[in-house]
Amino acid sequence: MDFQVIVDSCGMAAAVLSVEKTPDGHCGDIRIVRANEAYKKIMGAGYYDNMIYSELIPKEANFEDFCYRCAVKKQHLHAYVDTKSMGVWTDGTYIPLSSEVDTENLCHFLFFFEFTQAPEADRMSDVSLQTAPLVIQTCIKLRGAENFYESMNTVITDIQQITESFSSCIIMIDKENNKYAPLCAKFRNDEACMSDFLPYLTPDVVFSWEETLKNRDNLIVKDEHDMAELEKINPVWVKSLRGANVQSLIIVPLMQGKKMVGVLFITNFNVDQIVELKEFIELTAFFLTSEIANNDLMEKLEFMSNIDVLTGVRNRNSMNARVDWHVNGRNPVRAPFGIVFADLNGLKQCNDSGGHESGDKLLKDAATLLKKHFYDDEIFRAGGDEFVVIVSGCEKDVFENKVALLRQESGYGASVSFAIGSDWSKDGKDLRLCMHNADEAMYADKNAFYAKHPDKARR
Repeated sequence: MDFQVIVDSCGMAAAVLSVEKTPDGHCGDIRIVRANEAYKKIMGAGYYDNMIYSELIPKEANFEDFCYRCAVKKQHLHAYVDTKSMGVWTDGTYIPLSSEVDTENLCHFLFFFEFTQAPEADRMSDVSLQTAPLVIQTCIKLRGAENFYESMNTVITDIQQITESFSSCIIMIDKENNKYAPLCAKFRNDEACMSDFLPYLTPDVVFSWEETLKNRDNLIVKDEHDMAELEKINPVWVKSLRGANVQSLIIVPLMQGKKMVGVLFITNFNVDQIVELKEFIELTAFFLTSEIANNDLMEKLEFMSNIDVLTGVRNRNSMNARVDWHVNGRNPVRAPFGIVFADLNGLKQCNDSGGHESGDKLLKDAATLLKKHFYDDEIFRAGGDEFVVIVSGCEKDVFENKVALLRQESGYGASVSFAIGSDWSKDGKDLRLCMHNADEAMYADKNAFYAKHPDKARR
């Protein structure tokens, strides 16, 4: 087969590429075997036949994955992607060539493409029949919801289900102010929550993403081989991923102009559907970014990013912001709701006897216990040893059962002992009044505790 004749017959920039099959079944060298004049003109004077493609453009894992799938697995593929390393969008088509031209370790395919300076609607909408309805549903949910945050939670839940992932979340990043925080998240296991994974999202990990993703429209880790390749680039991040038991990953930067304002983060997904999922995720991320850009997120980011570093729950500033949002109607707590005030018993005694390290452990254990019983609710560390929980959209019997179970597990003699006060509102009465009532009940419970157990030193 004359490869030069094939590429010269194409009406746009085209090349025949070869893909090396490694003994362990992965992608080896990818070479540009032959190219037509349009291709050579775009690539410049550095081109020569049979050159490794990365001599012309930076290595790109997603491109290499498509090359391997097309050449070796004989899949006909198409992609319209933001090629950040070249500052253009690339509309590329991958066509497998007959296996008769292949050797035992070398397979071939035809690649032709066009560049656009900006994303074009007609090209972006040229998606598979499987992807189109999913993306349309996403757009409808984003634009049809009255509450921005509810729509984000709805869409992230859809993404988790479609990708069959363990977790899907959006993490907002404000690098200039050294802040970052989750906007929304959904986990396959309802007992897992975002705060469980905050210890792995350290500043050195989160702020390393921009450099790792700077020339990528996304990053996909399918298996241990891909994880090892990522480790060569970003070992700190991979250590964090391994610690969180992440085996597969999709991360897509959310861009406003040239500024990365966040990421769409998906872990342990269905890797068998990677081609279809890549198309769906890229388009969905594009619309998510547009929707985020239309909303003033600075106040929301301020609220979310105020995490108590020691316990992983939100801090007092976040609680104050949350109350203000309810009062001014911007993001009200959904009625019926309940408030829990939980104050640690014996923290001072713990600090005095075991030092602040012992006290810090007690505070962490207290937060863990609250997450166990209120894993789907908003938990705040309101003060040194005081925690507040806002339980939204919860009927009275369910709320009271949660409080009762917490009391059972945090009584006198337990490793974590709480003084607890609570109040519940059916019709969304004044949130501040509800908090005041719960606070008063907590202090009454604490006074009763110390009266009954004088061996526990007061704060």
